[in-house]
Amino acid sequence: MTKRILTYVLSLVMIFSLMGCQKDTKSNEETQKEFDAFINKEFVDAMENDYMTMHVYLENPKDYGVDQSKVKVRLGVYLDEKSQKEAIKEEQSSYEKFKEFDREKLTEKQKDIYDIYEYENSLSDKLSDDKFDYYEPVFQSMTGIHYQIPTLFADWELRNEQDVKDLILLVKDVKPYIDSALEYTKKQEEKGLLMLDLDSVIKYCKNIIDKGSKSSVLTSMNESIDTLSLGQSKAEKYKKELKEAFTSSFVVAYQNIYDVMNDFKKSGKNNTEGLAKFKYGKEYFELKLQQKIGSLKTAKEVKEMMEKGFDDHLQTLQEVIMNNVEDMQPLINNKLPNTSYKSYKDILDSNKKKIKENFPSVNNLDYVIKDINEEIASDSGVAAYFNIPAIDGNSAKQLRVNPKNGGANTIDTYSTVSHEGFPGHMYQYAYMYENVDSLYIKAIANVLAYTEGYAVYAQYESFNYLDGISKALLEAFKENMLVSYDAIIVADIGIHYEGWSLDEFKSYLRGKGLALDDDAFQQQYLQLQANPAAFEAYYVGYHEIDMMKQDAKNQLGEKFDEKEFNKALLESGTATFEVVQRHVNEYISHAK
Repeated sequence: MTKRILTYVLSLVMIFSLMGCQKDTKSNEETQKEFDAFINKEFVDAMENDYMTMHVYLENPKDYGVDQSKVKVRLGVYLDEKSQKEAIKEEQSSYEKFKEFDREKLTEKQKDIYDIYEYENSLSDKLSDDKFDYYEPVFQSMTGIHYQIPTLFADWELRNEQDVKDLILLVKDVKPYIDSALEYTKKQEEKGLLMLDLDSVIKYCKNIIDKGSKSSVLTSMNESIDTLSLGQSKAEKYKKELKEAFTSSFVVAYQNIYDVMNDFKKSGKNNTEGLAKFKYGKEYFELKLQQKIGSLKTAKEVKEMMEKGFDDHLQTLQEVIMNNVEDMQPLINNKLPNTSYKSYKDILDSNKKKIKENFPSVNNLDYVIKDINEEIASDSGVAAYFNIPAIDGNSAKQLRVNPKNGGANTIDTYSTVSHEGFPGHMYQYAYMYENVDSLYIKAIANVLAYTEGYAVYAQYESFNYLDGISKALLEAFKENMLVSYDAIIVADIGIHYEGWSLDEFKSYLRGKGLALDDDAFQQQYLQLQANPAAFEAYYVGYHEIDMMKQDAKNQLGEKFDEKEFNKALLESGTATFEVVQRHVNEYISHAK
């Protein structure tokens, strides 16, 4: 970042000194109106600055004051230094304006938004420090941009002819966007900050290249064009343009990624241990961790939380097994019984009815199920995922499922569909869209630990609806999963914050009774090493929610009401756990 000249710094000091002498004479009402206007502008700016965000969340942008003529059709901000610094400057300017508001003059709802905004932007501001330049990897093996783009296009919703034209522009933008990401990554290598699972990226890109224009991603986009009433001649014209863009931009971009990653393999400059090996790596990891966990807990505090979680879940697991020995054989033999469900639809329809017992009602739970794109289904191992719907639309919620996943009747499939569907994400977003009036919380707030932590909580709650299988076996299955993930998160912190080597990683997991062969240990280490804090949002998030629930039960005893607790959990929408805790505390206070 360009350094400010001394005279500019001095002038700022004088301005802030003068401002400090002025008394805030605004009334509460004036402050509240100005805060609403500020947050609304943040929403509009976010839509106008990012075509992708606008298209996903708004079917009718002009109804929300969004000027589409200002929206550049592109994949996102390029990763060159100039573009990134300009984006950071805009964010910091907004953050400075935000800090002028007196929180105490705001309404309770506004305080929720204030605290969410402060949490996200304070962390973003710290991470934008020059010392962290080129620390962020963009080709992570689990969530890298090379992995996200095919899914993005395979699922892209076309609502009208203009959307088709825009889609072609987006596909044309893949090569320049990826080129900027590759230049950024080359500088990472030059600076000794490269940290990628190269083999994983190379393998993924090779599959894209080999498919070429026969890619099922292109087929999916063509099928989307066919859903519009454009007429055969016009539709074929757009398909031809789309194919040209796909072959000259999309496929070429993946060839470029493939070539660069192979060059990196030859250079031998790729870090194969954690962020702790970098000069500011520990500090960087802790900030990224805080972004993922929905709170400002330190890495040490999270590690202690997960270590305690491991011990507690292991003790519960042992007690369940000892008290229900006859029911445990399927878990011991790793041959869990099947459910009675014959399809994904059966699972969703059943849970949709049963959640009414202990989750607040939602009017629109309409949904559709579509298969995951063939290539993505083959390569990802993902069982299902939920596509976020537009705020202003009434279209059915969409669940994408993997037809290669091995059937709808396994406990794993039931668990995943509950996580993504009901009472998980599909229900979660339906409730938020109907009951939370803040556009900022619905579309801009990105507290991943809340959304994913809730979905993990929901999938385990759904075990209560699963008939015909021993409840003790399901409890043991759940506790066994939590034991494993708690250990993995401790190991993740060990790798990236404490600098564990592969041998130290093996020693820790073996000490916890997790027996894997050497190849499996190495693969797990590589996954964590190349994807810092990948699992924390899910399982730290879950533990935060579970602790709130246990505390509410302890305080209320027989007065505890499952549905009212879940309402308190959901009513803030996407929020930090500080905000969620306030809503839960309010529920406890009223229930006593």
